[in-house]
Amino acid sequence: MLNSSRIFAKFCLLVCATLLIGGCFGRSTKIQAPAPFSYPAAEYTLTVGEPLELAAPLVLGAAVGSWRVEPALPLGLTFDETDGSINGIPQEPCPRNFFAIIATNFGGSTSFGISIRVLPEAPCDLQYPVTEVVGVLAFDEFPTLEATVGCGGSNDFSIDPELPEGLNLNMYSGQISGTPVISHGPQLHVITAANESDSVTFELLIEILPAGPCDLVYEESEKVVAPNAEMDPLLPTVGCGEVDEWVIDPALPAGVTIDTATGVISGTPSIETDRIVYTVTAINEHGTDSTEVALRISPVFTFEIEQMSGSFDPVTGEGGSQSRIILTEGEDNETYPTQIQLLSLALAHNSDQLEITSVEPGSGLTDLNGGQGPDFFSPFVTSTGFTLGIVFSFSPDFAGLSAEVPVEIAIVNYETITDSFEGVGTDSVDSSLEWGNPLSGDPGVPAVGNTVVLDGTTGILPVTVDTTVQLLATPETE
Repeated sequence: MLNSSRIFAKFCLLVCATLLIGGCFGRSTKIQAPAPFSYPAAEYTLTVGEPLELAAPLVLGAAVGSWRVEPALPLGLTFDETDGSINGIPQEPCPRNFFAIIATNFGGSTSFGISIRVLPEAPCDLQYPVTEVVGVLAFDEFPTLEATVGCGGSNDFSIDPELPEGLNLNMYSGQISGTPVISHGPQLHVITAANESDSVTFELLIEILPAGPCDLVYEESEKVVAPNAEMDPLLPTVGCGEVDEWVIDPALPAGVTIDTATGVISGTPSIETDRIVYTVTAINEHGTDSTEVALRISPVFTFEIEQMSGSFDPVTGEGGSQSRIILTEGEDNETYPTQIQLLSLALAHNSDQLEITSVEPGSGLTDLNGGQGPDFFSPFVTSTGFTLGIVFSFSPDFAGLSAEVPVEIAIVNYETITDSFEGVGTDSVDSSLEWGNPLSGDPGVPAVGNTVVLDGTTGILPVTVDTTVQLLATPETE
């Protein structure tokens, strides 16, 4: 009986152990995985330096054996593997990322996803080396100003209102630099440095004064001008600054002036001078600039008119006149004797008294091109005069025509307007010849003036003097 009792007891222990594994007394004892859990929110936006305290999530049902997070949290945040709480101070920015919080026991695991983004610390203490930049002249280099920003820093700079033209704000570094090109009264500019978290501002006062004149030049700084002939104006330009006043030293020769408002030098010189260097100064309240202009008033080339004949019948009024045009170069020309390639001229007459019958090459041109005369001799007759263009030779070997001795370049023949001379008696009649083309600009009339061309491009205004021709009353004899 004793042995039977011991065997029964062992059997009972074995059955009980089996029931404990599968559930004692008919109840299941299988361990369940943790029940679903959550945090107060699924999305978090943090800022560097600001602490985070995220309490352990409430878990119902089966106990959690361990906690873990995948992937690792941003630098500075700590995950408690015993209760799933998250704490710490984020130390660097990072983009939004997703993290799985996993609760595990012997029955399995349950997870919950959260997203975390860490913004940089807001910028602070925006500074520039100065708070005012005043008195800078336009077209002078602006002092380069570098920005410094504390805390979270910034690579997003803006300014309001905009900087004066020519100055620039580097939107990434905040540097201000450049060369202003316009004046700008004192104005307060607000510079903003921003990042994803916030922004900070700095106030900078800027004043740009009008520039003093600079880079003053004249289109022609070396000029020989014929006396008693209107000179081509000398025109100045400045690279910067508005000029309030122009002065010149020494004084210009008689007949030539400088416009004190524009700096243009012009006029009709009435005396001859040697080469004189003049200093022209452009002035405003902020500065000056000077340049030199050399002028010589001297006969360089002269167009002259010499009368060869002139008469009329006082009874019928019929008659005519012949004149020749002479070209001469002045001996004091710096390039004397100068080789001339072509020329043009315009001569007007009294159309109430005379009419042109012909314009012919003069004796000084007959030997050109092997005795063929000029390659181009083209008179254009109008009711009041004529224009004439002459190209001495198209040959590349042609050195040019020299006029150190007077050269007869054209002969002009006129006939009288009989109504103006008929019945005037035996007195002689004077008729004017004037250099120029009064019909220039009219349709079909060439805009030709009096010019001596040296090298195909350089034209020089010659000295021209108006004159009169005398027509003698000469009765016809039977």
